[in-house]
Amino acid sequence: MNTQVDRDQFLAGRKKGIGGSDVAAILGFSPYKSPYQLWLDKTGRSERKESQNESAHFGNLLEDVVAKEFSRRSGMKVQRITQQLSLADQGEPWAIGNIDRAVINPEIAGNVRYKKNDEGIYRLTTDMILECKTASEYLSKLFGEEGTDQIPDYYLTQCLWYLKITGTKVCYLAVLIGGNKFRMYRIERDEELIESIFRQVKAFWFNHVIADVPPDPTCFDDVLHRWSKHVVGKQVEATFNQIKLGEELVTVQNRQKADKAREDEIKLELVSSIQDAEMMISQGKTLFTYKEQSSTRIDSTLLKKEEPDLFAKYSRTTSTRVFRISNKFKETV
Repeated sequence: MNTQVDRDQFLAGRKKGIGGSDVAAILGFSPYKSPYQLWLDKTGRSERKESQNESAHFGNLLEDVVAKEFSRRSGMKVQRITQQLSLADQGEPWAIGNIDRAVINPEIAGNVRYKKNDEGIYRLTTDMILECKTASEYLSKLFGEEGTDQIPDYYLTQCLWYLKITGTKVCYLAVLIGGNKFRMYRIERDEELIESIFRQVKAFWFNHVIADVPPDPTCFDDVLHRWSKHVVGKQVEATFNQIKLGEELVTVQNRQKADKAREDEIKLELVSSIQDAEMMISQGKTLFTYKEQSSTRIDSTLLKKEEPDLFAKYSRTTSTRVFRISNKFKETV
């Protein structure tokens, strides 16, 4: 089996609609991607190649381990579902999902299938699904008491999305934290919350992806990508609200400068007391250290002077937009 080809097909399929891992980005809960960055991906404009980092790589490798441990601890059998699920038969083909596992409910069927129900809608022959996750130790504080639905929002929205796509009642989430802590959570179907999420995601798909209209930036990276160049001579007239924002920014920056000045005063007094010692201690515990630290850098000024051709050969000029406050404006604040 060529896993790279399978992954390429999976990534290509995701661009045809909105999947579970996209929902958190649309709602502003994703720590990895903004709505604008997701829009770039979905419209084929992203300059970043979607590749697995080590965390995602090992997450995929350990998915089966997590699923088997969930089955062992819960006493419930799970089944892999390889096909992509969608709401196409309900007129929403863009709403898609690739769940990790289905949880077998023997009272419904001994083997989970994806087939039409009595209403002519494709559904899984179970009422439970499972999501398998791995997380680093420092994320453990984001998980609540085991058995509850207290999980990070970017996981919760994915689970709720899959409940919408599959029509099931419960989504279990099993997570291996730090490689040695295994926890299980239970997310029950909340129709009102699910429909609220669905409306927002649908609006993003049609108002931004299909309409080809970018969403508003939510971070500086978005702004720098969308408006990477300035138009020479172009001006915009400030509104009253923008002037007030500028005044507030100057106030904040002045406060930061005052804090930095005090920080420097404190550091000076402490290092003057340390003198040529390596550290300052109290009752055997290290409080502060003041050690030498070496680093090697190219002296670009000297290189440019003595080897101009070499400097020119290996120099690269990059440009980016920089936001600055004019001195004349500062004087008015």
